[in-house]
Amino acid sequence: MGEGNKNANTIYIVPDLLEEIFLRLPLESIRNCKTVSKQWRSILESENFVKRRINLKKSRKILAAYNCKCGDRPRLLPESRFEGDEEIVYLHCDATRPSMSCNGLVCLPEPDWIVVLNPSTGQLLRFPHGPDRVTETGSDYFLGNRVIGFGRDEVTGSYKVVKMLVDPMQKECEVLDVESGERKLVELPPYVRCVGREPVCVNGSIYWRFSGMLQMRWGTHILALDLHKEEFHMVSVPETLVKQETQIANLENRLAIANARRVGTDRILEIYRMSAGEETWSKTYSLSLASLLELPKSISMWHMSFTPVAVSKQGNLVFCNDDKRLFKYYSETGEIRCLSLDMCVISPYLENVAPLRSESGRHHPCFKARTSRCRLFSRHPVVSKFLKWVRSWIIEIVLTTAITTNKLWKEESQVDISNRTGSSRFELFLFYFFTSVLASLFLRAAFRS
Repeated sequence: MGEGNKNANTIYIVPDLLEEIFLRLPLESIRNCKTVSKQWRSILESENFVKRRINLKKSRKILAAYNCKCGDRPRLLPESRFEGDEEIVYLHCDATRPSMSCNGLVCLPEPDWIVVLNPSTGQLLRFPHGPDRVTETGSDYFLGNRVIGFGRDEVTGSYKVVKMLVDPMQKECEVLDVESGERKLVELPPYVRCVGREPVCVNGSIYWRFSGMLQMRWGTHILALDLHKEEFHMVSVPETLVKQETQIANLENRLAIANARRVGTDRILEIYRMSAGEETWSKTYSLSLASLLELPKSISMWHMSFTPVAVSKQGNLVFCNDDKRLFKYYSETGEIRCLSLDMCVISPYLENVAPLRSESGRHHPCFKARTSRCRLFSRHPVVSKFLKWVRSWIIEIVLTTAITTNKLWKEESQVDISNRTGSSRFELFLFYFFTSVLASLFLRAAFRS
């Protein structure tokens, strides 16, 4: 009878309805729902749910690197920050090293490891990097003499890391499948000589800017690797559009190139985008950068490169330069505003709840999703100095408080409380507190000497 009543009170929700409910939950609730049952977990980790949530939750947030050398693992900071009307989500990592993003996942090359991170779930995989033969040229285009790329195979859905060795004496390209752990060597085209360090992934292909010899002429071109076929080809683009200072980007799921050229006393930023089906190009933006010359260090604006980041719902363009400045162009008024003077932009932020699976990658020991202990407010110079002072003096503060409290307790035990006013007790507290602080200062100086 009891079992019958239990079954009668059980509420069954069909999987389709569950999926509709899950789609509208915040990220933290989805993490918790994965631990309820195997059925819920299978729904939340299904490919269909992941795709639908990415399309539904496509925000206009921007992912930026929060440069910190505390030694903690890469992860999202718990709070975001607004720069103008743009919301910035920060990833705790070493901003001095290159980082690549694709479909919400981030690849962070390290000296001995290749790290693949899902910031939304906190899952992290590490793969052996192999020895890195460091060049002596000091070129900005290379991490040693290896170039890294990261992207997603649109046919199989698997993520792949591409590692190229571009050396006058040796060339090789290795493709690592994150899920299966398989490594495959792919032949590099013979005309490739120098490959840029800022690759982008668009619709299943990774693109690099490269320099090489074609038809007895040295020039700058765009190289593409189809992640499904694992074959290279050179992108068809007019020679006048690709220069050494040209920047490439994924702008609204289309390959974009940006050039800033000087026209008289003005500088014009032109952005072209490639069509999805064919390799044809069309100009989408042409804006004057004259207003930026009024900013500090404006002289260097004549020599800077600019990279498009995202397009807002109103059609306004967000872009950055190679001096870590973030700008926004308002198409209706033609105005350009500087949103931040110091920001290392990674990519637009996508909330991806897909689990990271791998047969060979090493999961971080702390597999549970977490956020960083660092906080954005600690970047303020006054707050940072105060926190540093508290950390260095925490022992003295604790000892001083303990000594003062103990002294007051002894005084109160010897004198009737009714005979002592509040002001006299407060004065006594201050006297013993500052006496203890001076004593701790003396002890610290004695130990240092």
